[in-house]
Amino acid sequence: MSNAPEARARRPSGRRPIMLREIREEPERVATLIDRESAGLQKALQRLRESPPPLILAAGRGTSDNAATYGRYLFEHFAGIPVSGAALSLFTLYPAPMHLKGALAIGLSQSGESPDVASALQAARRAGAFTLAVTNSAGSSLAKVAEHTVLLHARKERSVAATKTYVAELVAMAMVSRALAGEPRQREIERLPEFVRSAIECEAEIERLAAYYRYAPRCLCLARGFNYATVRETALKLMETCYIGSTGMSAADFLHGPIAFVEEDTPVLTFAAKGPTYPFMLDLAKRLEQQGVDVLTFTNHREILAHSALGVHCPVRAQEALTPVPFATLGQLFACHLALIRGLDPDAPRRLKKVTRTL
Repeated sequence: MSNAPEARARRPSGRRPIMLREIREEPERVATLIDRESAGLQKALQRLRESPPPLILAAGRGTSDNAATYGRYLFEHFAGIPVSGAALSLFTLYPAPMHLKGALAIGLSQSGESPDVASALQAARRAGAFTLAVTNSAGSSLAKVAEHTVLLHARKERSVAATKTYVAELVAMAMVSRALAGEPRQREIERLPEFVRSAIECEAEIERLAAYYRYAPRCLCLARGFNYATVRETALKLMETCYIGSTGMSAADFLHGPIAFVEEDTPVLTFAAKGPTYPFMLDLAKRLEQQGVDVLTFTNHREILAHSALGVHCPVRAQEALTPVPFATLGQLFACHLALIRGLDPDAPRRLKKVTRTL
């Protein structure tokens, strides 16, 4: 195993991380996205609003797949339309005709240059689906094969770890849900920049708490419902910026076996939003507290903090369906500050490039 400095991707001394600067841009970028893309998206999906598609196919890799997972909860809950996550190898390595006539196919890629995502969207269009691209690049391969494109307006993202582009993808999914089903309401979507600012205001507390996890070898990230996407994304951020073995999973699935994996040096991160999933998350916090498990909770409802070893209260008064947007920012800030505390460079994780191309 190499001990060379470059193998650890250590942080250049004294440099302010680009990742932090880009996280702090999120409120402005989200506001621009909502302002510039809402009307066009409403018009593009008007036919599907009047005659709902039988299926929504969502295609994305990595971070974009986590945004697609959030979209699934939105579309199935508010529109009642079943959602299938595209198995991309079935479009590239094992191509076969797909019965997608009348469906809505959504391709998500921040760069728009994921060949398998573009291939899936192109095949869906040939099969009779209405195709929608969600990307940060108007001239990308993905945008060229779609019938309508939602531009993220995140501007150039320099840090390898996606932050403002991921949050923008989440907002785009909420906007698609609004265009299809009328929910979440436009006035609630327009408050999302405010909610993200509230998350950023928690940065000092997050930085303080991150120090407790400097030597953590692994961790689990748990939530239910809409924030399942949040824990998947937070776990990914911890792996790529902090090199911590981490898994994001449903808190319900956690009780069906993985709870046995937890040891004294296995911290558990939970995201508990006020709403239908909150009572379950509160009961889980109490159970883990009794078992001596180290739990760090991110929440917008203080009660659960009494049963957590550490916690961050983010005072956003949002319906649970929209909490993954500010909660994603909380997870990003935690991963970034933990990487810095561990002496790593969150802007340039080892072995990673900004654009990953897979077929």
